[in-house]
Amino acid sequence: MALFEFLGFNKLPDGVRGSTLLLADAATLSRAGEFIVALQAKFHNIALAVTDRTDSASAYPSLQLPEDLSAAAERIKKIQPQRLIVLGLSGTYRPVAIAANCPVFWINARDAAVVDPKYRIVTTAQPIRELPDAIVTGDPYAELSRLPAITVDTEICKRFKEQREGDRWLGYFAATGEAEEDQAYALFNRAIRHKMGLMLLAPRDPARCEPVYRESIKYRLQTIRHRRLSTSFVPIKTRVYYIEDPQPLESLYACADFVVAGGTLDAQAKNDPDIVTPILSGKPVIVGGAHRRQPLIAAAVEAGVVLTGSDSETLFGCIKTLIDQPEQGATLAARAREWLDRQVGATARVLSLID
Repeated sequence: MALFEFLGFNKLPDGVRGSTLLLADAATLSRAGEFIVALQAKFHNIALAVTDRTDSASAYPSLQLPEDLSAAAERIKKIQPQRLIVLGLSGTYRPVAIAANCPVFWINARDAAVVDPKYRIVTTAQPIRELPDAIVTGDPYAELSRLPAITVDTEICKRFKEQREGDRWLGYFAATGEAEEDQAYALFNRAIRHKMGLMLLAPRDPARCEPVYRESIKYRLQTIRHRRLSTSFVPIKTRVYYIEDPQPLESLYACADFVVAGGTLDAQAKNDPDIVTPILSGKPVIVGGAHRRQPLIAAAVEAGVVLTGSDSETLFGCIKTLIDQPEQGATLAARAREWLDRQVGATARVLSLID
């Protein structure tokens, strides 16, 4: 490294020295935006120390730490932060935190290696066996101030009586967006070759419902449209129950064995994924690889309260697991509901612990 580069590397950006310093990787910072805004409103001197490379411009004074932890610790010493807030990093960064020589607050701690008597607080997003004495606050990045009120309409589920008597599973691809229905049909076709079941399919945008239905005819799967069901029960030979109205889209969560969250299957989908309603309805949720930076989705994935797949193979594996092991789905759904309740007001609770 040339001398000029060396001197430039060691120069601290304006506003970093003596700051309230956030230590985190770029991915965590990208989903913790509202929490960082709240910290700035409280302390007025936020700066960021990023542990890996990011090309995103920051509204706050920031620097990238060297990969070598000893060198990173030296940089932290030079900053002399007023307080250090560590966001979700593993215990390997403990030497860096100790070097700060100031109050340290570890948020969303992951392992026992983060524990040190010098830390004022260690908080976690969920109970962790290795951290039995840690404060469990919920995830402050989840941005959940309240839970919506939902009405569970079990009456509508009676129309699937023949499916249930025939030991058929019900999988709900709910609120699908652009380019997602083809993936839903492909996954369903694989799943019914494993064990016969029924797909509930509901595009989010009512304007897309008719063209999606016309396109789906190519799959030659016997389909009942919600608006046109003329009998009390969905016939046993039905393969797809197609929902075109917003109201039953939410009511039918209660009828399914599992939910695949629309808006997570393809990056082209424009609608925000909804995992709150199916969790409140007591259903296990599967999340695809798209739009996982949405704060609540990212928090749920990190907490392990949803099943996740990034491609058709892993998504099918999730579906197969829930078909074969419904008790595992029930356990996951219960954990997810407990986790979701804990997220409400988490940001305010964490802020109150940091001084």
